[in-house]
Amino acid sequence: MPLLIHDARVLSMPIGREPARGAAMRDLGVIDRGWVLVGDDGRVHSVGAGTPPSAPSRVDARGRVLMPALIDAHTHACWTGDRWSEWARKRAGEPYLSILNSGGGIMSSVRSVRESSREELARATTLRLLRMARMGTGTCEVKSGYGLSTEAELRMLGAIDDAAAACNGRIEAVATCLAGHAIDPGCTDFIASTLRDTLPAVAAARPGTTMDLYIEHGAWTGDDAVRFVAAALALGCPVRVHVDQFTRSGLLADLIGMGVRSVDHLEASSASDLAAVAHSGAFAVALPMTGFALDMRFMDARRLLDDGGTLVIASNSNPGSAPGLGLPFAMQLAARFMGLTTAEILRASITNAAHLLGVAGAVGSIEPGQRADLLLLHDTNEDALVHGLPSGAPGLVFHAGRAVNPDEPGFEATP
Repeated sequence: MPLLIHDARVLSMPIGREPARGAAMRDLGVIDRGWVLVGDDGRVHSVGAGTPPSAPSRVDARGRVLMPALIDAHTHACWTGDRWSEWARKRAGEPYLSILNSGGGIMSSVRSVRESSREELARATTLRLLRMARMGTGTCEVKSGYGLSTEAELRMLGAIDDAAAACNGRIEAVATCLAGHAIDPGCTDFIASTLRDTLPAVAAARPGTTMDLYIEHGAWTGDDAVRFVAAALALGCPVRVHVDQFTRSGLLADLIGMGVRSVDHLEASSASDLAAVAHSGAFAVALPMTGFALDMRFMDARRLLDDGGTLVIASNSNPGSAPGLGLPFAMQLAARFMGLTTAEILRASITNAAHLLGVAGAVGSIEPGQRADLLLLHDTNEDALVHGLPSGAPGLVFHAGRAVNPDEPGFEATP
């Protein structure tokens, strides 16, 4: 049934063929007292201002903000078990790398995932995705990486697919293979077997799947990290990397030169590192929830944008260093600690995230032909989303024109 949302402050956010940089980061395509008509196919049919067309189902926005649904481009939402017991150690001052080296951290989740069936992993992931959907996320990237073997990584990727299907059209999921998440101390030839066996097996089973790795002391470093990137690219797979979270790797120039799609974290990157990223074609992915949870260090996103870089803001939702599911909180942290404006944060969390995940042709704007993944805020000013504090669902969420959280108070559809 066609749906009309009218009397809204519409942020159309034209998606464009390229990610937003520079002045484009400040343009939200505002239509005051606008309306959006969604067709039977769940796509935006038309957008305008003034007197709206007729439709069998209508939502009076009453001046509230209507914007594209959020796109979370970096999460680890597929896991079982928990790591809450590590927080007492962190709060007592023990560094994360110390916890990792003692068998905690990522390896704790690896042990749990290896003991879990595909069905158990899918159930746990489905619940997280549905919670993310109610918080305004329409599309979510989900990484594997807690398997660290060919079989377990493929099992995780299958579970991510199953979870997306189980969400029954309330959120989309894009799977990434994080085969280089950590070094398995129980496998003496882990690096060699990952390059020789796991990457080719995943590429064969799922051609073109994005590969990812974590570059840090205690994980992948130096020549091994470069070999991982080269091997994945040779298999026809795009590559993303976690880099410069705790320590500066010195590898950014090499990684960018090889053509990695994104460099994520960058809390420990130097000014010259950020300039190199800004002048490249790589996306820089800021993960402020991790800085807030661990050590109050954040990417210098202001410098990156001023240098002309392509910024993405994501949640990094995971069981250890960012134990939360709401992208709005990451956006609120970006406003407080990264020196960014509301428009820049929205563009980074929607437009550029869509381009990074390769879904910009389908979502990320309110334009005719785009899937109607929409967020109708409780507020009449978009500043409320990024300058407020976590307070539940930010508004009424639509996926392909269907309300994900129709029980959200304050909204009524009239036939």
